[in-house]
Amino acid sequence: MAMTKINWYPGHMKKTKDLIKENMPLIDIVLEIVDARIPLSSKNPDIVGFARNKKRVIVINKADLVTKEEINFWKKFFKENNFADEVLELSAETGMNMKGLYSIIDKVSKEKKEKMLKKGLRKVNTRLMVAGIPNVGKSRLINRIVGKNSAGVGNKPGFTRGKQWIRIKEGLELLDTPGILWPKFESEEVGYNLAISGAIRDEILPIEEVACVLIDKMLAMGMKNVLQKKYKLLDEDFDQVTGGLLESIALRMNMLQKGGNLNVQQATYTILRDYRACKLGKFGLDRDIAEKIKDLYK
Repeated sequence: MAMTKINWYPGHMKKTKDLIKENMPLIDIVLEIVDARIPLSSKNPDIVGFARNKKRVIVINKADLVTKEEINFWKKFFKENNFADEVLELSAETGMNMKGLYSIIDKVSKEKKEKMLKKGLRKVNTRLMVAGIPNVGKSRLINRIVGKNSAGVGNKPGFTRGKQWIRIKEGLELLDTPGILWPKFESEEVGYNLAISGAIRDEILPIEEVACVLIDKMLAMGMKNVLQKKYKLLDEDFDQVTGGLLESIALRMNMLQKGGNLNVQQATYTILRDYRACKLGKFGLDRDIAEKIKDLYK
């Protein structure tokens, strides 16, 4: 199926890109947040260029939404392909493995202080930049780092606006930036994965098309039984094109409009919400395209 062209690069994203470039000379550590379900699709290729000669840390957030085996795959993938100096998984929502992130930050801060002391400088600030695409959990992570709700948190892509410098403690400052996408998606798989996970607004792509791609991915991963159990589907329901499965879900789950017509839109939003809430199991969407698209991010 041909992907509808995505056109979502509003003015505030261009301003954010300029803001990141403008402030990068001040930064010591770039924390790039990615979504564990789509670690490569949610990695903004523009940040690679911005972060050269900085300590690069990829934070795989929402790690509790995928399996440990999948996390290990991505940690190895990012390190072997030189995407980052450090890669770690955590959950900003639950606080899982925040100690690992603190350890990395403290290590870099210590290295900078020792270097500056040799030059005779005693007052040294280490500055972090938290960057990433919309809706990967940046603000929640910042709240964890700072220890209070100092950054606004929203559940819709593009919520955080404007830059915020936040003092974490003496000698350690953090720059929060709004979520930023890149102007053009070179891979249709990336566009669909962003839509499935909720990184771009549901109205950007035809929503039924997005749900069909998710179903196709689940079937390719051998997850027919998950769909059957969750939506009461019969074997015979799978003997049709993917779009027909949405109708079958509406039928089996008694999703009806006034007049008795099947409410396919309700079925569409239901399966996407269920995936985003981890109700279809712990699995990601990127591994089958990792080798195909990795050069887009270097």
